[in-house]
Amino acid sequence: MKIAIVTDSYHPHMDGVIACVDIMEELLNDGEYSAEIVAPDSGNAADHRPNVHYCKSIKLSTYEGYFVPIFPSHTKRILKNMGADVMHAQGYTLMTLKGVIAAHRLGIPVICTFHTLGGDALQYYSPIKIPKNLGVKLSWIYFRQLSKWIDIIVTPSKDTAEELRANGITKEIRAIPTPVDTNRFKPADGSRIRERHCLQGKRVMVHVGRVSFEKEINRIVEIMPRLDEDIVLLVVGKGPAMEPLKQQAKELGVEDRVVFAGFVPDEELTEYYGAGDICIMASRWETECLTVLHALACGLPVACSDARALRDYMTDGYNGFLFGDSPDDIVEAVNKCFASGTSLKENAMKTLEPYSYEAYKEKMHQLYADAIAMKSAEKE
Repeated sequence: MKIAIVTDSYHPHMDGVIACVDIMEELLNDGEYSAEIVAPDSGNAADHRPNVHYCKSIKLSTYEGYFVPIFPSHTKRILKNMGADVMHAQGYTLMTLKGVIAAHRLGIPVICTFHTLGGDALQYYSPIKIPKNLGVKLSWIYFRQLSKWIDIIVTPSKDTAEELRANGITKEIRAIPTPVDTNRFKPADGSRIRERHCLQGKRVMVHVGRVSFEKEINRIVEIMPRLDEDIVLLVVGKGPAMEPLKQQAKELGVEDRVVFAGFVPDEELTEYYGAGDICIMASRWETECLTVLHALACGLPVACSDARALRDYMTDGYNGFLFGDSPDDIVEAVNKCFASGTSLKENAMKTLEPYSYEAYKEKMHQLYADAIAMKSAEKE
């Protein structure tokens, strides 16, 4: 069976969506199934990868690293030539729209994974500045219209599936979490990283991921003056919010306790988790958050927002501590994490048992078989 994975974002950029696409490509090219990717073109041939079909695109000026495909499209021809049996979109913007239109014209099943619910972030990245509440409202109108063209919707968490249903999405929705490679993400020695960033003798809370406004890292920087002076925030990743965060840390007088590591290569990522004592995530819009799952796999207790998908696998006092909207809540959760000892670390690793590659692959195979059967029944 041939699966066309149509993705809104792709390498050389890196985010949770692309990490999921990489996993899908690895697991679905198993002989019984095969997968090819359709993605926006960054315009640099050096970035091109095998088995990827690139669509001419332009740079999105409001979000570094993202490219938007332009019309007219050759997506239909791409899907037809590869002999796609199913079109599985990763996202919901223009690249997804191109894939949905092409799949409908070819009469093949349409599956779409909603990795994020972008209304919350629209205020930051829309070329036309609009109020947050209006952005959220417009996003749900768009999602409901898009869903009419989709056969099955996939979400990475039960919480996200419930939110879609609560906002009028009536199509079949399946929650299929992204798997975690526990052979790769496991406790690691972070001493080399601590030495690199002069963190010896410090208590380190690590934040891994894109440094973007919707990640709300500013909420963490805000409480740094209220934490013990030996506590340091290590921010791993890059993105558009980095300079404002550096300025915030400087204004609060904690620039020496907020360390920006920038983008790090994959082979060093587990060492960066190993350099931390705890992981922290302040975002309130996560639909899964792979970086928190990776931190748990590496044995780090997590202090995170009591919001959305994080509640699917985080249990207060078991593998970390959840916090609300106030700075007081964040301070309390961080201090509890540092004081928790070894029990939370052991529980953190146990959290990953349902996130195996084998379980994910089985669910994806069933998903595609069901989508084809559904489409065949419609044609009869």
